[in-house]
Amino acid sequence: MAFKIAYLYLKRQSRTGSGKRMARNKRHVEQKIKREEIEAVAMALFKEQGYEKTSMSSVAKAAGVAANTIYWYYANKDDLLIAVLNREVMQAMPQVIAMQNAPLTERVLKLIEQFESSGSLMTDVHSRVSHSEVVRNWHDRFHQMVEQLSVSELIKAGLEPAAAQLDARLMVYVIEGLLAHPHTMEERVQVVEHALGKLV
Repeated sequence: MAFKIAYLYLKRQSRTGSGKRMARNKRHVEQKIKREEIEAVAMALFKEQGYEKTSMSSVAKAAGVAANTIYWYYANKDDLLIAVLNREVMQAMPQVIAMQNAPLTERVLKLIEQFESSGSLMTDVHSRVSHSEVVRNWHDRFHQMVEQLSVSELIKAGLEPAAAQLDARLMVYVIEGLLAHPHTMEERVQVVEHALGKLV
């Protein structure tokens, strides 16, 4: 259930984009399609070149729009980064939700695998947190969402709510650490199993 609530939350976030709700008409549909194209191109360029080296004009050119037109959709590059991140998480959540009856270790590993597909974007988020309010707000909401998911799962596994709150935060740090540092799949499984063994 917690996974479904998180999925619906992110779905609402991605639908509203940077907070501007548009009328649902033909123009809205065209803008939605163009947004999807721009975000797909931006994701590819962010992964290939890195966030810092990717300019808004290069994204616009690759997406087939005029350099100034891209600012109709996104206020700046951080706004585009957030749109891309929401898109990635939205695509990952259905697969995680589908595993809600699987063992907890398998679900955590699947969650890491899905976030890993975004390449260095989570590292980019951390590098931008102290420079961008919009990125900091997204990062805080993302942490809250993952923590709430973890709390729900840990309570289901038998922990008291007070203990689950702190242990969920520790689990978020474990997940972020695995995403940020190179390791083998065997090491990942060992770390997740060990962490959950200590918590549950």
